[in-house]
Amino acid sequence: MSLIAARNIVAAVALLFTGATASAEVVLSPAEMREVASQAVLQGRPDVAYDLAGALLQRDANDIDAQLIRSRAARDLGRYDTALEHARRAWDLADFDRARYAAALAQAQALASAGNNTRAQWWLRRAAQIAPNDQLKTRAARDFQYVRAQNRWSTYLSFSISPSSNINNGSRNETSELFDLPLDFQLQGEARALSGVEISTGLSTRYRLQQSSTRRTDLFFSAQHRSYVLSDDAKEIAPDADGSDFATSSAAIGVQQLFQLSETGTHLGWNARVGKVTFGGDDLLRYSRLGTEYRTVVGESGLLNLSLSHEAQDGLNGRDDASIWTGAVGYGHRLENGNRISLSATLIESESDADYLDYTKREIGVRYSLSQPIGRALWDFGVTVSDKTHEVSNLTSDGREERSVEASITAALPDFDFYGFIPTVTLKAERTDANLDLYETENFGIRLGIRSAF
Repeated sequence: MSLIAARNIVAAVALLFTGATASAEVVLSPAEMREVASQAVLQGRPDVAYDLAGALLQRDANDIDAQLIRSRAARDLGRYDTALEHARRAWDLADFDRARYAAALAQAQALASAGNNTRAQWWLRRAAQIAPNDQLKTRAARDFQYVRAQNRWSTYLSFSISPSSNINNGSRNETSELFDLPLDFQLQGEARALSGVEISTGLSTRYRLQQSSTRRTDLFFSAQHRSYVLSDDAKEIAPDADGSDFATSSAAIGVQQLFQLSETGTHLGWNARVGKVTFGGDDLLRYSRLGTEYRTVVGESGLLNLSLSHEAQDGLNGRDDASIWTGAVGYGHRLENGNRISLSATLIESESDADYLDYTKREIGVRYSLSQPIGRALWDFGVTVSDKTHEVSNLTSDGREERSVEASITAALPDFDFYGFIPTVTLKAERTDANLDLYETENFGIRLGIRSAF
């Protein structure tokens, strides 16, 4: 564009925005041109803003404000590759946080408009990381949530390290009565609780096949692996054991569908999956699961959830088959102060020819989450009580009865936010009492993990 053409554009736009007469002479400085171009974008004239920004870039290709304005104008005009090109150039030119934030946001907007939502989410995390104040960080987080909702792909990664006093769910006792004999049998090796460290990694990804105002359909895949490192004390108790003996891996693929039954937030859905589990490096079982879920809003701040599922397990390497029904009801309520309380009740019925897989389990849980930090942490508290009944046991004629209590406290640390991820620390204690000392367990542990802040 020639300088004369640029002046003509400036004069025309100045007349448009200032109401000057056609014969008026208008002379604008570069700063005034940037202002006029910005106003043109805001007033729905991206074509004018695009040409004005082009004139500014002919004058100075390193004009970062002009690069940003032209990126936004090109995006509004549907020229997404051009928009991304100018946003990248602005990023390269940015030398302080506010400019880098604006350039990151411009890249995210151009990518999202072009349908590249996953890459857009990455740039929004970068924008949140370098945001010069909390208000701009909140905006980037809000934009991230919007883009994630539009994204057909959604992937979550998890990682945690958990020192534990009982990685193998072994007995807390050194002896146990067995076979209804009035004798105490010495428990040795892996029958005893072994301490160590659990290292857990996981991945879950979802692809949205279809979405409308009343229905959405997703394909999903998940995988998880838990490995263990035994402590020196555990190696003394079970010298032949190795952490890999207790390693567990699982993978599943499935489909889920959710229907919106009302505008007030009532949904009905179903899901189906098939998966496989390995234990200690050997195949343990294959399974197929079919489930349904119903949830509805209760009042202004409550959510009721009902679910029912059936899982058919095909045992491998000598493990028996099992048929498992699970029913659950949950209720969550947000209090006036923003804190949230959740209640849940679960019933599990497992049927199998194997005594240890044929049982009934009942569980009740409560969680309380704080909306505001105490000190430097957001706190979450949980307690779960359960009982488990095996009508038949090959170790006693009275069957097998277990009663468990589990308590946990989780602290999330928002001050250590890194690209929208924050560390979490969970303290956990669990105790099981049983009619057989062999099944009485105790576990104290701490879990170090990471979760998304938005």
